Amino acid sequence: MSRSVEPEQRLAEALRARATGAGRVGGPAPRGGADPDTAATRTAIVLALAAGLLVGILFALLSLLAPGVLPPLG
Repeated sequence: MSRSVEPEQRLAEALRARATGAGRVGGPAPRGGADPDTAATRTAIVLALAAGLLVGILFALLSLLAPGVLPPLG
């Protein structure tokens, strides 16, 4: 019976160590905020989405307010 519990126990310990950041070179992540890489990636994605939204709105307004300025698609 102890043979079936041992792998489960090792898995639980490994997951616990991973969650707490034990064994990392830099130690555990700071609890106060997000990881700087994660925050920078999130900021870049939000800025790219905002830029895409702005360009889409500009093209929509251009096609509505000045018909014939944009070339036909087909």
